[in-house]
Amino acid sequence: IDRLAEIAQSFSRFGAPSAPDMPLTGVVLQDVVEEVMVLYGGASSGVIFSQEIPQGLPLIVARSAELKEVLGNLLENARVAGGEGTSVVISAYRGVIPGTVILQVSDNGSGIPEDVLPRIFEPQFSTRSKGAGLGLAIVQRVVRAWGGSIEVESQVDHGTTVTVTLRLWDSAQSVVSEAES
Repeated sequence: IDRLAEIAQSFSRFGAPSAPDMPLTGVVLQDVVEEVMVLYGGASSGVIFSQEIPQGLPLIVARSAELKEVLGNLLENARVAGGEGTSVVISAYRGVIPGTVILQVSDNGSGIPEDVLPRIFEPQFSTRSKGAGLGLAIVQRVVRAWGGSIEVESQVDHGTTVTVTLRLWDSAQSVVSEAES
């Protein structure tokens, strides 16, 4: 029953990833990362989590609760895929493309096989027997709803890097202001 409830909740989340009555806001990325790291900061599973988020990054376009969900999903995937001694790092920096911030979750775990990589964002696709196979599909849908993008690079036995490109809040506001003029 619990498993069915979990699957139903995942499908519900995939079907409606963001509440239309909750507007996008300017989010302090560092604050959200610090909140999520409270859950993953210890190395009880043998996986070591760390962060490299510089002070003073500009606000990004997102919803705080959804960003926590995105990070939690990416960290959980890295934790489960990695084994004892795996290191997972959350980092962020100003993007090369003006008006963007890059958020990355990198690990030195087992990596994703090349033949599997193109399917990881497909709903109900999973390489594990547990879970509904919707986590990365939800992550992709939520990030796109913010006007961002997500990419994954991986090499078997060397690790995986998930790169999320997010818009700056100031840039989003100027687009809205121009559209209203």
